[in-house]
Amino acid sequence: MSGFAGIYKKNIGDMDKHTLGDMSASVAHRGPKSAQTGVYNNNLALAFRHPAATVRQSGEQSLILQRWDCVGVLDGAIYNYSELHDELIQKGRLFDTDEEIEVLLALYREEGVSFFERLRGMFAIVIYDLKNDKIIAGRDRFGIKPFYYAVIKNELSSGKVQAGNKIIFASEMKAFIHCFDKPFSINKEQLQHYMTFQYVPEPKTITDSLKILDAGSYFEYSITNSSETRVNTEKTTDGISIKKYSELKFTPDRSVTYDQKVKRLRKAIESSVELHMRDCVEIGAFLSSGVDSAVTTALSSRISPGIKAFTIAFHEHEYSELNDASGIAKNLDVEHIKLDFTFEDFISAYDKVIYHLDAPVADPSAIAIYILCREASKYVGAVLSGEGSDELFGGYRVYNDSVICEKIYNLPSVLRRFLAFAGRIMPGFVKGKNLLLRGTTPLEQRYVGNAFIFDEKQKADILTGYDPNVHFTHITKPVFEQVKNETYLTKMQYCDISTWVKGDILVKGDRLSMANALEIRTPYLDTEVWEAAKILCNEDKLSHKTTKYIFRDAFRDILGEEHFMRPKLGFPVPVRKWLKNEMYEWARNIIMLSNADEFIIKSTALKLLDDHRSGKSDNYRPLWTILVFLTWYEKYVSRFEETKKTIANY
Repeated sequence: MSGFAGIYKKNIGDMDKHTLGDMSASVAHRGPKSAQTGVYNNNLALAFRHPAATVRQSGEQSLILQRWDCVGVLDGAIYNYSELHDELIQKGRLFDTDEEIEVLLALYREEGVSFFERLRGMFAIVIYDLKNDKIIAGRDRFGIKPFYYAVIKNELSSGKVQAGNKIIFASEMKAFIHCFDKPFSINKEQLQHYMTFQYVPEPKTITDSLKILDAGSYFEYSITNSSETRVNTEKTTDGISIKKYSELKFTPDRSVTYDQKVKRLRKAIESSVELHMRDCVEIGAFLSSGVDSAVTTALSSRISPGIKAFTIAFHEHEYSELNDASGIAKNLDVEHIKLDFTFEDFISAYDKVIYHLDAPVADPSAIAIYILCREASKYVGAVLSGEGSDELFGGYRVYNDSVICEKIYNLPSVLRRFLAFAGRIMPGFVKGKNLLLRGTTPLEQRYVGNAFIFDEKQKADILTGYDPNVHFTHITKPVFEQVKNETYLTKMQYCDISTWVKGDILVKGDRLSMANALEIRTPYLDTEVWEAAKILCNEDKLSHKTTKYIFRDAFRDILGEEHFMRPKLGFPVPVRKWLKNEMYEWARNIIMLSNADEFIIKSTALKLLDDHRSGKSDNYRPLWTILVFLTWYEKYVSRFEETKKTIANY
């Protein structure tokens, strides 16, 4: 784990250095033990923070490394570091350190920007090519590690306009609070998408000022040759030319037998877990009731006997995974650390979670993840987690209906229209009504990923400045175009990997673990695991009346029959229940005291809350989406200056 911030422009001045110091302080939690800053060629000011969490790092380390006319920083971990290191030595490269970034600089000098394709790991990398005066920035293929940037054109300097662009970049959005005199602006189009997805889909952010470098992408940019473009790049409105070096495409293959797929998948996951444990000072594992975390815990305990497993529990029995997780831990013979989660814990952590998430992400499980990370950080420096397994192997319950819905939609049009009519007139309590409605509606018009909060009509009711010309399909249409000839299941998985994983799952994991100086490692989001998963067919994943069957089958022997078919709850939080009782007044106050009337219609929000409390309708997800936005708005917009001054308190 680590964090960086940088300013790239002609003639770095004292004000830039001061701004960089503030930006570095904003991401201090990502590396609270060590910090380094430097100015290079008088055009790049760079800050880096690192906690020295790997066994290779001892004593005083150079966090920002300069070698071979290059300067580089790495946030993340390169799991094939040793193999690349040995390969480069055989080619005659000599190394001064044991640092991963030195290997990356050498690899860049050997292969140019194509070196990104060689990397197996999670990373955001910045390289400054001193000889050519250009920066190269790249992000891992899944989007595990973040990279925010802003391009400022013709900035004011000492009362005069200074020609040329300035690029500011950082590991977290909050670092940019020191770069602007005004609060973050709200892009109303992206706010509308947030209300549907419960996050703003990358590479956009909720503010016009910032963007996120997309997963599996890199860019090169030179302030001395700002008109430079590259072949096969997408040039953004900022003049930055971005290139995709990795496309995650499913390629189901029936020529490979089921048994061969099982063996390949197991080998890839076992290898990945081993690599993800390499070089860690001390590592644990998150353990829920699901098979994905059970597998990572089981495999890691074989490599490191006595490993600690962490589970969060709730007083409300129906929301607790404790009993199931305890049974798995006992079966695996690992040390099980259980955390009791109360309503008071939830409320006390809420503000910090919204702050650390950077942008509004309306996932109630974020609070539980933050508290669990806080507890785990008392014992270990890193944890293994099961992110990505559901998307790769077909694990979500919503995937279950994909096959039958596809069959319904492929019926003759006359019959399909009849079934659609029947679905509309059926009473809501009749079983099968929703299935008919889903099956007779094109997938592309109804599926946006794992969460669908507000539809267009509902957004018009809650948003002050609703624009009917902005539709959620503007986000999903280009995604579905990439897999237009694939099955419903493949389309749904691809949509989730392209939106949900990057915008929700990995944001929670990175920001909330880093907030506690803890590193989350995700062995399922690995290059070799992906290669084994992308060839799976529908019947490999949805079979025997369960999801991700082949994954379960591959590890049946270590899971045991009792846990082999068990579904998971996935950090459930009792927000639905609390909003009717102890959380009601708290939520009402957030809505009433909000200064975001320009965006949210309070009367509609209050009606949603009251209807939920009375049981008239289940509105907890829409309500949570509203509450998170209003709290984020208070911190980063209406109380912008106050947040800037008190940033150290977080």
